[in-house]
Amino acid sequence: MPTWAAVSVGYFLYVIALASAMPGIRRAGRVRAGATALVGLAVALPAGVVTAWWLQSLLLPVAALLLAYRSSGFLWRAPMPRIEAALAGTDRALRVPAIVCWMPRLLAEFLELAYAGVYPLIPIALVLHFTYAPTPDVDWFWTVILLTDYACFAMLPWVQTRPPRAIEAGHPWQARLRVLNLHILDNTSIRMNTIPSGHAAEALACALIVMDAPAAIVAWMFFNAGAISAGAVFGRYHYSIDVIAGWIVALVTWAVLRN
Repeated sequence: MPTWAAVSVGYFLYVIALASAMPGIRRAGRVRAGATALVGLAVALPAGVVTAWWLQSLLLPVAALLLAYRSSGFLWRAPMPRIEAALAGTDRALRVPAIVCWMPRLLAEFLELAYAGVYPLIPIALVLHFTYAPTPDVDWFWTVILLTDYACFAMLPWVQTRPPRAIEAGHPWQARLRVLNLHILDNTSIRMNTIPSGHAAEALACALIVMDAPAAIVAWMFFNAGAISAGAVFGRYHYSIDVIAGWIVALVTWAVLRN
């Protein structure tokens, strides 16, 4: 069985255990979380026996990622106001609201575009890995990506907060591309805040994975990771602590698995 599949099996068993035993979760949430995790197991377990490369190395890991994200959302119980207040207080101490008010329209549009750019980032990183790595390893690639994301998703049942955009009044800035991001989030996301930030962690993990690429490409990937993280904070999709925690998760995961 590929390592990414074994990690995925472990995560889905974790979700099933929480759905069965964690207090405070509504019955419908327990059923949906458990059912989604079972589908995830049905996706991950065959990875050790299928021979088609596109199935083992493309379709199945992507499906596992999406199912893991969705299953974690069903473990929602209720927001934790004290933690939300602490996260918002840190943003105020870092003058995030003041910086947002200062930002020109063009920069706001760029950061909204950068935030949306996280979605095609994994396939881009995969192509770059195969193009420039001395010995490309698709199992290692997906293990870094999935373990990074799973670490972010796994915290949701324990630290439950709403994103700042759901709490704060109005929009942080005027940007046409914000409509696109909000549409995507309203229709595809679990509408809850993940601490650490999956967006920030995934973006940095993709940059770290392609360190063997030419310097210009590596610089672009790290710049992109920074822009995605900035868009997450200043667009009020995440708190600053979420992003910092996401960077730590990505760095630790990459450092542990790089050898």
